[in-house]
Amino acid sequence: MEQINVALACIGLTIILVGLLSAAIKKSLVQEPMIAVFVGISVGPFGLGWLDIGRWGEETAILEHAARLTLAIGLMGVALRIDKKSVQNLWRPVTVLLTLAMLGMWLMSAVLVAWCLAVPFWLALLIGAVVTPTDPVVASSIVSGPFAIKHLPLRVRDTISLESGANDGLAYIFVMLPMLMLQHPVSEAWERWLVHSLLIGVVLAAIIGIVIGYAAAKAIAYAEQRGLVEQQSLLGYTVAFSLVTLGAAELVGADALLSVFLSGFVFNLATDRQDKQNEENIQEAVAKLFTLPMFVIFGIALPIKEWLDLGWPLLFAAVSVLLLRRPPVLLVLSPLLSRPLKGIDVAYIGWFGPIGVAAIYYANFARSQLHEPLVWYAASAIVFASIMMHGVTAAPFTRWHARHRFRRGNARRG
Repeated sequence: MEQINVALACIGLTIILVGLLSAAIKKSLVQEPMIAVFVGISVGPFGLGWLDIGRWGEETAILEHAARLTLAIGLMGVALRIDKKSVQNLWRPVTVLLTLAMLGMWLMSAVLVAWCLAVPFWLALLIGAVVTPTDPVVASSIVSGPFAIKHLPLRVRDTISLESGANDGLAYIFVMLPMLMLQHPVSEAWERWLVHSLLIGVVLAAIIGIVIGYAAAKAIAYAEQRGLVEQQSLLGYTVAFSLVTLGAAELVGADALLSVFLSGFVFNLATDRQDKQNEENIQEAVAKLFTLPMFVIFGIALPIKEWLDLGWPLLFAAVSVLLLRRPPVLLVLSPLLSRPLKGIDVAYIGWFGPIGVAAIYYANFARSQLHEPLVWYAASAIVFASIMMHGVTAAPFTRWHARHRFRRGNARRG
């Protein structure tokens, strides 16, 4: 009971602190996820020793389920934030990001992990798959809020939102292939991947998400037309149906993350509500109440002793993955991304592909199935490095994008 009370106090104080300083934080070198992680480290076993997840229960299960719930809530907020017109304008570059770019990032990450950590082929592919998806939770701290709206054009913000929302679910098929290969004979692994991961995991997940999202939009429209519901924020309603989608998809063995994002995305497209301005506030509230606690828990659970045991190779793996996993791939694909995106947009998006809660979820999901702790040690180090590096560079790079765009606009007018 004491652990719970201390955790509640620490998490509550973190949310209050971030809330009071939110405007200043967005403009600084220290972003919200960084603060939450540092709080977790300071009160965890390698800090003051106040909290230890091992005393709460089975660590892997706690991290997996906490990350899954956080992603479900975060993905709903991302889906609601996307402008409808952006879907029509950005479908081509987003399709490239969700296919060729994801494949390239997966293979590049796997090669770097295999080279730095000297791990077997399929294990390297598994770790590479875990860190492939762009995280919607960390990305939201970069592309949402007044600072981002002022400095980044809508096309950039919505491209990152669309990609990070969709590729969390699509990463499931990348994660499952090497995991099944490590568990079963090759022919059986391929069969299970095609049937359970691709057909049930992705196709059925898409159907579930689309159906629930459309039904939710029509239900709230029907209730409002007949005066059955009070006019209020979408927060309670959307959180509730994101949980319904999450549970329904999990019950049938489908990819719940893909279902949740598609349900929110379809709801956004199908609803005719006029209070779209509140959706930014919804996302901010979600970030404070759900995502910050996840990063505090992550900070508490960091396997720092195991990182030190792995030494320099792990550091090289984390840094090389961040520098080489995404920017070179998007540079190669830039001709396919150039319309309607500009060159400066591709450069910005090429760097800001943060790794976060999605990797925490997939790493612990894989660890629970394979009982291979190296997946968690490597993934957690890469996530920590991403939170730090992308956090420190978020405000300066965002200002750089705005200045470059402004200078180019003046040059064209001149």
